[in-house]
Amino acid sequence: MKSDTLYYKLLKEYCDGLIALQYKGEDPAFRGGIWCRSCKTIHGRCPDGVFAFTEMYKLTREEKYLAAAQSVFDYGDNLLCTDGGLYNDAQTTWRYTTVFHLIAVAEAYEAGVGILPEPFMAKLHVRAKQNAAWLYENLDEHSPANINYCTTNGLALLLAGRLLGEEKYLRKAARLAEYAAGHITENNLLYGECKPHGTRSARGCVAVDIGYNVEESVPALVKYACIAGDENLLTKLEKVLKSHLDFMFPDGGWDNSFGVRNNKWTYWGSRTSDGCASAYLLMTERDPAFAEAALRNTELLERCTRGGFLYGGPDYEKHGEYACTHHTFEHANAFAFVLEKIEEKYLQPKRAQIPADRAVGVRYYPEIATYKLACGEFLATVTNYDFDVPFSGHASGGTLTALYHKKTGPMIMASVSDYVLVEPTNMQQVKDRRHHRPLTPRFAAEKEGKTYFSSWYTEAEITQKENTVYVKTGLADAACHALSGYAPSICYTLGKDGMEIEIENAAGLQFILPLIRGKAEIKAGKIIKQEKIFFLTGGFIAEESTLVSDESGRIIFHIYAEQERAQCTNFTENG
Repeated sequence: MKSDTLYYKLLKEYCDGLIALQYKGEDPAFRGGIWCRSCKTIHGRCPDGVFAFTEMYKLTREEKYLAAAQSVFDYGDNLLCTDGGLYNDAQTTWRYTTVFHLIAVAEAYEAGVGILPEPFMAKLHVRAKQNAAWLYENLDEHSPANINYCTTNGLALLLAGRLLGEEKYLRKAARLAEYAAGHITENNLLYGECKPHGTRSARGCVAVDIGYNVEESVPALVKYACIAGDENLLTKLEKVLKSHLDFMFPDGGWDNSFGVRNNKWTYWGSRTSDGCASAYLLMTERDPAFAEAALRNTELLERCTRGGFLYGGPDYEKHGEYACTHHTFEHANAFAFVLEKIEEKYLQPKRAQIPADRAVGVRYYPEIATYKLACGEFLATVTNYDFDVPFSGHASGGTLTALYHKKTGPMIMASVSDYVLVEPTNMQQVKDRRHHRPLTPRFAAEKEGKTYFSSWYTEAEITQKENTVYVKTGLADAACHALSGYAPSICYTLGKDGMEIEIENAAGLQFILPLIRGKAEIKAGKIIKQEKIFFLTGGFIAEESTLVSDESGRIIFHIYAEQERAQCTNFTENG
């Protein structure tokens, strides 16, 4: 039974949690909205939750879910403009997120046939007509929006065209899907999370974000292709799903430690998207690893769920942070789709391997200037990705952005190098600002009151031989302006017993090492400070150590796993 699956369990938990925070007073300006404890507001996209509540009502016939669906839908009237566009939030003018609401409304309508009261069905139909008219006129491949809006509008207009009987919507949907499918690299990574979509960096890199791809853009394209019966697109998307699966860690987390929208990344995916389960489960007949991937990511979401809410990372609750409701109502929609559309046999699959379980050697992705290494139980990522670092804040400069052990889990998971509210209504704040610091290993220096990091440096040189990556790097400020006088080098060697890091030319610099798990044996140089930190991006607690070089400018240390310990770091110093 579907009610025995983890997908059902989480959908029910999320719906119940959201109902507990839903405003039930009489004021129409608030009625039906869902309060967010972390952001102290009602997120403008909470009406997207109409699909999740509708599906839960369909599965249980409990009136509270019907009431929640109707109320949260009605709250959307507060954000609906007379031309059919919907504000993302009351504090913004951004309306392209109308596309996500239309998808939710159309999917709720389809699920509600013969189930929902006719007056409510009529309201859903009217809203779909309003949203679709605005999206048809205002959102296409030329709009000032990232490619995820093309992929999702292709799906939205397909659903609307079928629902409303509008052929012009179907034609535009097909055009947008074809356009998006033209933005796939030779390594089968979707690109275009930027404006314009074909922009290249100085190094020739394109805009790739694993989080947005697997949780939003690729699922929309897969849904589109399945509904449209586009076999050519499905064949292409099968390759895309397999390639992106190379970036899934064994525990279901996503390696977006370098992504161009890293400022909205968290370990299980991305903050304001739906999730990867729908795409992988729709395609699971093509590869049993797809159902396994969907389940592993869902198991990770369960580990990050407490009290009916999806927390923004593994250590949020431990650090005393609230869960943002945005994560919850969007991911609830993904589970609603899974329960509505996917056969039960795929929701409790036989366990299978994913690529990370058997990965060995080194793979290089030139489109993101990133190396992925695997040896024994260890996985690692080193990046020189230089695409629009000042905006996204992702690491560059030959940074070790990920180190993972298959038994103990994440050891290093790089975040943005600074927490900047690029989307204020979609990003949480933290009260413990003193201990809120990046999870990115990096060189650091201060000059004339300005901070410089190697993770902001975009002109590093990288070479690789077998399981060793050699880096000649530098330091830069947040605008990527280089600091003269420093040229440290790093040698990363991944072996079966961990990661050996040898640094030279580091005199006068500090090296910041945030370790989530594991131990570091210092062989040259020394630690001058250690402190427990937490960072909202990624969502981990880590032990941050500050290292300085010996007299010869060297820092050498070896990171290895403590398999019997689950959290935190002890250091030993030899030299």
